[in-house]
Amino acid sequence: MVAKARWKKNGQIYLFLGVGFGAYKAMAAGNFLQSFSPIEESDDVGMVALCDRDGNIGWVDYSEVEIIEIDGRHPSDFLDNSNR
Repeated sequence: MVAKARWKKNGQIYLFLGVGFGAYKAMAAGNFLQSFSPIEESDDVGMVALCDRDGNIGWVDYSEVEIIEIDGRHPSDFLDNSNR
């Protein structure tokens, strides 16, 4: 199966390779009175792996990507009959 995706940020077309999660955790020292309880921040972000025409792979936030084609057909071609 070949899926093409458009990165909304630049309008370029890429091959869709798959999905994953990016995660981070950061700690910052609190102010003087909170020095024994540092401030922690963490989150995970849904990411999409894309490939350009030269084979370079990059990760993009899933909300910045739209699938425009699957095996030469528009995604709605696969969903129109199943949603009735």
